[in-house]
Amino acid sequence: MNRRLSGRSLLRDRPWHFAWLAGVSALWWTSFELIDVRLGNWYYVMCLPTRALRWAAGGLAFGSVLPGIVETLELAENSGRLRSVRVRPLAWTRGKERAVIALGLLSFALPLVWPQVFFPLTWGSFAFLIEPWNRRHARHSFLRDLEAGEAGPFCRTLVAGLACGALWETWNYWARMKWIYTVPGFEGMKLFEMPLAGFLGFPPFAVECLVILRFMGGLRDRLSAAGAVRARWAAGLLGPPAIIGMFAVADPVLVDSVYVPLAGLDLIVPETRSRLAAAGLVSPERFLRATRDPEARAAWSARAGVTVAELEAARSRVALIAHRGLGLDRARQLEALGIRSLQDLARWPPEALAAALAAQRPADPRNPFLERRARIWASGLDAASTARAGR
Repeated sequence: MNRRLSGRSLLRDRPWHFAWLAGVSALWWTSFELIDVRLGNWYYVMCLPTRALRWAAGGLAFGSVLPGIVETLELAENSGRLRSVRVRPLAWTRGKERAVIALGLLSFALPLVWPQVFFPLTWGSFAFLIEPWNRRHARHSFLRDLEAGEAGPFCRTLVAGLACGALWETWNYWARMKWIYTVPGFEGMKLFEMPLAGFLGFPPFAVECLVILRFMGGLRDRLSAAGAVRARWAAGLLGPPAIIGMFAVADPVLVDSVYVPLAGLDLIVPETRSRLAAAGLVSPERFLRATRDPEARAAWSARAGVTVAELEAARSRVALIAHRGLGLDRARQLEALGIRSLQDLARWPPEALAAALAAQRPADPRNPFLERRARIWASGLDAASTARAGR
């Protein structure tokens, strides 16, 4: 779209810059994964079972964040929308600069100290910390724009962030491997997987991304040619190990389940699952969709060579495993508590369930966030929905 509107495309015309941007993006977003180890605001379900592949896929996905924001911002600029938004010029003083930097420090520190209260501040901390430096040294600065009475670039960045956030949440909602939010106090009132109030975080996040990119550009401009070469080598050598190190810390906490095909779900009678898989019901999702009504269950029972009762027993287990990305490993834990279906799960208060699961594995690094995740599992478990899932 950008090439059609302007004749320019970041990926086509500047592929090396695009690759650099993707690398910075992977490092940048993985740092938020590390922060989430403390915040516990989101986690991942139905991930790739092999750790190396999971991390590689995560790196590719995180590498799309900054390019996506930059391309969307260029699209807003090329469309001519919000080209100029005149406002009263900002009067910038040393006192305001010190206050903004102090706000940035607090915005970074407070969520780490009191995450349940101050977690929203995470999405603006770096902008407050770094933008005063950008005002003095970078080629472009939101503060300098506002001092000149021009808010167009700032507004376009806010819009780009909201647009990207809406797209990310739309794609995530329909994905098998996905993230789920456990934001304190916002378990209800969601659009897709995101609490409605959470969409307010995407615009300032886009501003923060632009501030970081301008900061890096400003640092590069202050280096000599030889210094720039050394910086690129250092980034290339140190960046990947840093990303891998952050994945190593975040993965045990944030990955709650991995994807297992139907044939590997060992809570189902072996002969039943092998017959169902051989009949073409390879994935848990396909199995649940294909056997939604009694007529379909009877047809698949005959096709797979299992009884209707065996198929329905398998379906009850698969519905539990697939519910909110709960996964096979968690279902095994639930089995030890006598929970074998969604109806059984609905009888447990989230607090009691979290305590019982934590008692099974006291050293599990996911335990601090178990109660929040148990609330996610409990969501939607009314009598009607559990009856439909078990049919």
